[in-house]
Amino acid sequence: MDFGDCIRFINESQATCTLCTIDGDQPRGRGMVPLWVKEDGIYFTTASSKNLYSQLLANSNVELCFVTLQPIKHLRITGRVEFVEDIIIKNKALDERPFLKALGINTADDPNFILFRVGNGEAHFWTWEDNLKEADIPRIKF
Repeated sequence: MDFGDCIRFINESQATCTLCTIDGDQPRGRGMVPLWVKEDGIYFTTASSKNLYSQLLANSNVELCFVTLQPIKHLRITGRVEFVEDIIIKNKALDERPFLKALGINTADDPNFILFRVGNGEAHFWTWEDNLKEADIPRIKF
């Protein structure tokens, strides 16, 4: 398995994920829909006014958990967040995701518009057959 399997799983299942951060000593999780899932990482947006952003600034380590129910399969990804400042990429996000403009983000240089990705880390799949064998599950480095 490689990261391409992760990309296919997310894109084909259209799975949402729980993105987990740390807030001081308290774990925080929230449902997220990736903006893009590509060879160079999994992209998300947030706003600088949100707690998520301040948590990512304080600790860029995250865990993502994508889940499908039919069949039950999890994809867990750990990695570090990288903030994306490239105006061309941010403009593409604005063009492809009209909901951003509905939130009041009209330009790529809007200071409230935060684009980030998990570009490297480790991933693994989990199914019921893997239950109680977590240490034996192959890890995918990306």
